[in-house]
Amino acid sequence: MTKVIGLLNLHNSPKLGELNITRSVSSTSFLGRYAFMDFPLSNFSNSGIDKQAILVEKHLRSIIQHIGSGHAWNENTKIGGLTMLYDEPFANTKGYNHDVNNLLENSWYLKDTVGDVVVIVPSHIIYQIDFRPLIEDHVKNHHRISVIYHKLDDAKSTFIGEDIATIDERGFLRDLNKNQGIEDKLNISMQTYIIDKEVLKGILQVAHKTSSFLNLRDTLKMLTKDMPIYTYEHKGYIRCFDTIENYFKYSLELLNYDIFTELFNSSWEVYTKTYDTPPAKYGIDSDVTSSFIANGCIVKGKVKNSVLARDVIIEEGAEVENCVILSGSYISENTHLKNVVCDKEARILHEKDLVGEKDKPQFIRRGDIV
Repeated sequence: MTKVIGLLNLHNSPKLGELNITRSVSSTSFLGRYAFMDFPLSNFSNSGIDKQAILVEKHLRSIIQHIGSGHAWNENTKIGGLTMLYDEPFANTKGYNHDVNNLLENSWYLKDTVGDVVVIVPSHIIYQIDFRPLIEDHVKNHHRISVIYHKLDDAKSTFIGEDIATIDERGFLRDLNKNQGIEDKLNISMQTYIIDKEVLKGILQVAHKTSSFLNLRDTLKMLTKDMPIYTYEHKGYIRCFDTIENYFKYSLELLNYDIFTELFNSSWEVYTKTYDTPPAKYGIDSDVTSSFIANGCIVKGKVKNSVLARDVIIEEGAEVENCVILSGSYISENTHLKNVVCDKEARILHEKDLVGEKDKPQFIRRGDIV
């Protein structure tokens, strides 16, 4: 049986505007109770990948706070475990703080961890995938490096800046180039790689000897000229969370049951950190429709087509529509919010009418009083 190591790579994540001033994209709240890292880590767990590590770029505190003991994603600590790899010497050095240098700084992990194959995934591209059949085919056909891609038909407006995968008729990768939004129909790299561990060690050395600024994506692009890199197509739900506008849009689209069931189903658990909070409480005059309401919320007003994270309070007479409200926020009486993203522990006290645009939501910063 092939032994597999899973690496969650946080180094190439874009920023969701002011949401990521003090936190990583990977630890950003999503749908009221999850963080983005929960989805790739759950893909690992559900695929039987017990040895997991996170390549941390920055915002270590927010990641540690969400991960805790790591038992939510890995209960078999005798043969598995969740490790954080942090490139402390280069953590604040632009150009040097990338995934290759992180793995070189923490070379002990690949050396000491038993495994034949390494699966590397991002945190800002959300999808569901069972890695087991892909790994089985990768090993059976002696593919040293495999890249997973997705066929897009809306690439002019999505996955901008991500890698276009140029693939030949035999299924081998021939080039990687940035999506500049010129064409709709493209094969997009999901930044998801299956690589033999010994080959990965060699790739790290090639990158290091070529340029200290060369990251894994750059190195794979360079190697397409010299090595056979196979590709696998992913089908199903996939979204790239690369702007706060897309964060807002994709959060609310999951209120549609048909879209929701593309990402969530009973046979594929999404694990997350649990909190000992009471169930949501609804006032006698509350009115809630088409919304996600997390534990600990107190809703006395009206909530429509919105996401409320834990411990949000909506007072009497307040109306919240098309909004994403993060944990611990407070919406006072007779306040009207529409198309708003409200960060944690904000308090809407004085402004009684906050309205953003559907494609450009109003943002309220963490802890602000408005």
